Amino acid sequence: MQNIRIINIPALKVVSSGAITTMEELDSFDQWWSSIDVSSYITPRDFMWYNEEEQYMEWVFAIPEGHNDFGAYKQTNFPGGLYAVATSKDTEEDCNSTREELRRWIASSGCFELSTRENDVTVRYTMNHVVTPKVFKEKMGYHLSDNFIPIVVRS
Repeated sequence: MQNIRIINIPALKVVSSGAITTMEELDSFDQWWSSIDVSSYITPRDFMWYNEEEQYMEWVFAIPEGHNDFGAYKQTNFPGGLYAVATSKDTEEDCNSTREELRRWIASSGCFELSTRENDVTVRYTMNHVVTPKVFKEKMGYHLSDNFIPIVVRS
C-alpha cells in the first residue's frame, strides 16, 4: 500500500487551458503559465484532469492574487475540497494503478467515499500534478506525479 494523504485544497481562482487536444495546445499553455513569477505562491499550483462533462483534457493554473493577464485563456473558479492523494511515476499505467489503489483504500477506509454528483455540492474530477522538476526527468527518465481523487466524508 502506498502512502496515502488526505488534503483539503481551498477554493481558488484558476485559469483554464480549455480543451487540450494537441501537443501544441499543451505546450502553449505550459509556456504561458510558466512565464508567471510564482516564487512566493502556493504549490501545487497547477492540475490536469479529464473534463468528463466537456470530454477533453484540461489544465488549470491557480493564479497569484492581483494577476490579471490571462493571455488567451479564461479565468474560472476551482471549487477545492477534500482529496485522497498518492504519488506514482507519471505514466498512464502507473497513474491508473495508483488511482485504482486509492479507490480501494477510500472504499475500505470507513470514513471517506468517492465524490459523486449525489454526495458532493460540486462536480470534481480525478486530477494529477507533476511534482518533480525537469532535471529529475532528465536524470531519471521519468517524472513523478501526485494523483488526486476527490472525496467526501462519509455520512
